[in-house]
Amino acid sequence: MLTRTAIYEGRVTPGHEEEFFRRVRDELEPLWRRFPNVTEVRVQRLRSADPDARPIAMILEMDFPDQAAIDACLASSIRPESHSATVEVMKLFEGRFYHLVTEATVLPPAGST
Repeated sequence: MLTRTAIYEGRVTPGHEEEFFRRVRDELEPLWRRFPNVTEVRVQRLRSADPDARPIAMILEMDFPDQAAIDACLASSIRPESHSATVEVMKLFEGRFYHLVTEATVLPPAGST
């Protein structure tokens, strides 16, 4: 499994936090869930961070079975629609977003059976 992660580095324009996250929920999440081959979508809103952490407002994670599935997703007709909607919502955001693709190794806690 591969995860394509979008890091929203920066901050929501002060006073627009609820509007930003409402628009993410109402306008962007339905598009993200429609991407072909996506097996899971996680939207994470920052609750706390170390004092010296970079300012991250939100993290979006989408799981895919393999790189071919990600490539098909990126080539889909939903992508331009999603990008256009994201540009509009980002007018309430001071910063940038960028993507990473990762492969995880899941480890059980020590001492678990």
